[in-house]
Amino acid sequence: MPRPRTLIVWLLLFVVLGVHAGTPEGIAAFKAGDHGLALGELRAPAEAGDPQAQFYLGVLLAQGWGTLANPAEAREWFEKAAAQGHAKAAHNLGVMYLRGEGVTADPGQARVWLGKAAAAGSARAAQQLGLMFYAGNGVARDFTVARQWWEKAFAGGEADAGYNLGILYSRGLDVARDPTQATAWWERAARRGSTMAQNATGTAYERGEGVRPDPIKALAFYRLAAAGGLAVAVQNAALVASQLDPKAIAEAERLQADIAAAASAP
Repeated sequence: MPRPRTLIVWLLLFVVLGVHAGTPEGIAAFKAGDHGLALGELRAPAEAGDPQAQFYLGVLLAQGWGTLANPAEAREWFEKAAAQGHAKAAHNLGVMYLRGEGVTADPGQARVWLGKAAAAGSARAAQQLGLMFYAGNGVARDFTVARQWWEKAFAGGEADAGYNLGILYSRGLDVARDPTQATAWWERAARRGSTMAQNATGTAYERGEGVRPDPIKALAFYRLAAAGGLAVAVQNAALVASQLDPKAIAEAERLQADIAAAASAP
């Protein structure tokens, strides 16, 4: 009689292990840009309760990839995944409540879900919370709390948070005005790839704000920002380059390449 029992055990294992079948294939298809295949693979495991499948399905529906955009259904899947502790889903859900996408805008709920995401380690959520407190969006405006969230975000790898911290020090918002500290934050963020910080760092070196004037560094950082798509940096780079000789321009280009390589290194 052991054989039927063994068969039952294997059948039960098949059911349990098969609950999330399709998730790896769906995620692989998503990352490969085959959104139609991803949608088909992720639906069943999402319905079976897999938070990863629920998150990626939510992204597809929110963006309208492989299907018509459906923000309301996307929110539902993000809620299911976030309820299971999925930090990225909680972040996306918070942003949807903040913007009123697929749900009535509710800054209070946005703060709740972004807070959960940040507590789970989401640097993007910490960045967004900093923006909420900086602007007073659904919360009392508080530059100190904004700074605290941005410090956490930057420590977690969110480069643009460093640009925001530089703004606080450059304007003296709940901290002593300190151009040196502002430029230091901008350069740190710039070297991590923040285009806004790259442009700000270029301006600081061009004007000598918080650092000694250095047109070569100014040009290098402006060119980095321009390469990242920041239109104003294109104009700034052209203006500085017009005042430099070919040797200095070549040096700036080498510095630009070195910074870009360091930023992209693992």
